Amino acid sequence: MRTNYLNPDLYNRLYSVMQYNNVLALRVSLETGLRIDDVLSLRTENLKGRTIVGVAEKTDKPFKKTLSVDLAKRLRQVSGSDFLFPHRLKKDDHRTRQAVWKDVKKAARLLGIKGNIAPHSARKTYAVELFRDQGISAVQKQLQHDRIGTTMIYAFADLLDQGKKNECSNYDLDLLAEMIAEKVTVRLMGQLQNCNKKTQNSIEL
Repeated sequence: MRTNYLNPDLYNRLYSVMQYNNVLALRVSLETGLRIDDVLSLRTENLKGRTIVGVAEKTDKPFKKTLSVDLAKRLRQVSGSDFLFPHRLKKDDHRTRQAVWKDVKKAARLLGIKGNIAPHSARKTYAVELFRDQGISAVQKQLQHDRIGTTMIYAFADLLDQGKKNECSNYDLDLLAEMIAEKVTVRLMGQLQNCNKKTQNSIEL
């Protein structure tokens, strides 16, 4: 089952009934778009001031992300081993994905939040917010996707979830990409025309 998008306004409610270290892990994913596996495997040395650096496990691509001042401070305060998120029992290992998954699931259930809410929801929330602020190219770059079609599933996760609720589950992503391309073409042509007009006016002067 595909993980659902979660409205940013609901995260504080989740945090209120979750374990603190799991809250921090989810916050890192929400602020950076990193997969929870990559968040949990971060070592103390990967945190440099407000910056975290590492290599994504799934894609083997390096990443560099900036955290909020508050979150970076909290991470330094709880870090007591080689890992930012140490295992509760195993000192030489990091917290497991399942531990965070269970905590998020339990919190969503207690709060009556509908849908398949899981740690991966934070990555989708990040993508939707980034798309609204900076556009699809920024989302593809930050999520390190090779295919724009994959990026669209994340950038439009809120709309896709709404469509699913209304039993509109058959999405033609190629058609969606074509529509976006047409919109981009119109905008670029408009910019080009404005540029040509400015050039022409400067020549006439």
